[in-house]
Amino acid sequence: MAAIVQILLIVFVPYLCMVGTKRLGISKWLSPIVMAYLVGIFLANVPIFPIQQSISTTASEACILLAIPLLLYSTDIVGWFKYAKSSILSFFLCLCSGVISSVIMAYFFQGQLSDTWRLSGMLVGVYTGGTPNMQAIGLALEAKEETYILLNAADIFCSGIYLILLTSILPVFLGKVLPKFQEPIYESKADMPVEKETKFNIVEILKSIGLTILIIGLSVGLTWLFYGNLEKVALLILLLTTFSILASLSPRIRNWSGSFETGEYFLLMFCVAIGLLTNFSNLLQEGGIILLYTACVLGTSIVLHYIFSALFRIDRDTAIITSTAAVFGPVFIGQIASVLNNRTLIVSGIATGLVGMALGNYLGLAVAYLLKGFL
Repeated sequence: MAAIVQILLIVFVPYLCMVGTKRLGISKWLSPIVMAYLVGIFLANVPIFPIQQSISTTASEACILLAIPLLLYSTDIVGWFKYAKSSILSFFLCLCSGVISSVIMAYFFQGQLSDTWRLSGMLVGVYTGGTPNMQAIGLALEAKEETYILLNAADIFCSGIYLILLTSILPVFLGKVLPKFQEPIYESKADMPVEKETKFNIVEILKSIGLTILIIGLSVGLTWLFYGNLEKVALLILLLTTFSILASLSPRIRNWSGSFETGEYFLLMFCVAIGLLTNFSNLLQEGGIILLYTACVLGTSIVLHYIFSALFRIDRDTAIITSTAAVFGPVFIGQIASVLNNRTLIVSGIATGLVGMALGNYLGLAVAYLLKGFL
C-alpha cells in the first residue's frame, strides 16, 4: 500500500502543485517546481509513511529520460545564436565559471573525497543546465546511488540558499556593480522573440511523446549495438541529447503544441521523486564533506560569473537570468524575471536554459573524464 501511495504521489503531486500555486496567486514567488521539491522533501524528512528509495530512483531515471527530449524539442538554437549576443556571452561566462570552479575544487578536495572527478562532472552538469543533468551524468558515470542522493541533497540545500538571495537582496546589490539593462534593438518585428502562448494539442503531444520513445529506443539500441550491453550509459545519454537537438532543428517539431509543457510535467514528477530521496538528516550525518564541496563549487562559480560579468560589462538582468538558467534550468526563468520586473529576457532565458541542458551532458562528462585522467 505504501508503494502504491508513493507512486501516486509522484504522478499527481505535480498537478496539485501547478493548480495550487496558480489558484493561490503565489506562482510569481513560489513556482510549481519549488513546490514539488518541497512536498517531496517534506515527505522524506517527516516519517508519515515509509519511502522506498528504489521506487523514487526508478521514477526519477525514467522521468528524466522522457523530460530531456520533450524540453529540448522547442529549442531554437539557430535563433538563439543569432539574436541573443549578450545572453550568449553571459552564458559562456557561466560555463567557464562552472568548469573553473569544479576543476579547482576537485584538486583541493581530492585528499578528502575519493571520486572528486565524478562529483565535479555531475556538478558541472547541474550548474550548466539544472538538476536533470546531474541525474543523467550520474547515470553515465555510474555514480553510486548513495553518492547521488547525498550530492542532490547538498545541491538542493545550497542552490536553495542562492534562490532566496536571487529573490531578495542580490539583485539590489548587483544593480550597484553591474550596468543597467538596455532594451535590445531589432531590425524588424519579425526578429523580435515572442513568448509562446501555452496551447495543448493532444495529437501533437502524442506525437512528441511517440518521438521521445523512438529516440530513447534508438539510443538504447545503438548503445547495445556498440557495446553488447547497456552498461555504457554515457553513450546512451549523449545519443539521447544529440538526437533531441537534431529533432529541434525541424520547425514542425519545434512548434508542436504542448511538448515543452509535457516535458515540464515529467520534470515536476522528477522533482517529487528526487525530493522523496532528499533526507537532510542523512546529509548532515554522512555527507558533511559533500555539502562543503558542493557549497564551494557553487559559491565560487557564482562569484566568478558575476566578476566576469562586471569585467565584460554584462548588464545586471542578463547576468542574473543566465545564472538562473545555468544553475536551475529553464523552469525558473519566469519566477526570476518577475522579481526583476523584466519580461523581455524570458524567451532568451528559457532558450539559454534549454541550451544549457543540452550542453551540460557533454560538458559534464568531458570534465569528469579529463579530471579522472589527471588527478
